[in-house]
Amino acid sequence: GDTTVEAIEAAIKRVTAEEGDDYLVFVVSDANLGGYGITPEMLQRALTSDPKVTACAIFIAERAAADMLSSALPAGRGYVCMDVEQLPNILKEIFARAAISG
Repeated sequence: GDTTVEAIEAAIKRVTAEEGDDYLVFVVSDANLGGYGITPEMLQRALTSDPKVTACAIFIAERAAADMLSSALPAGRGYVCMDVEQLPNILKEIFARAAISG
């Protein structure tokens, strides 16, 4: 089975275990989460479980599933990356959002 939600929760706990200026968690997924019973609501709860942490999911495959998942998540929490050349721009946007909200 898929452990995406558990991995997000563990990463958030680990990143906040020590004091820091910013707390960032990146999840890269093929977006085939529905096959494991993972809903957008479950992802949203995990990604937003700690308000100090900017946790984002980047979906790299399964265009339809990626679009559905990213649109179901709060703004700035889900991204679709079908072309690896877009990844630096996506990360730049995430870092910029974190700087503004932090």
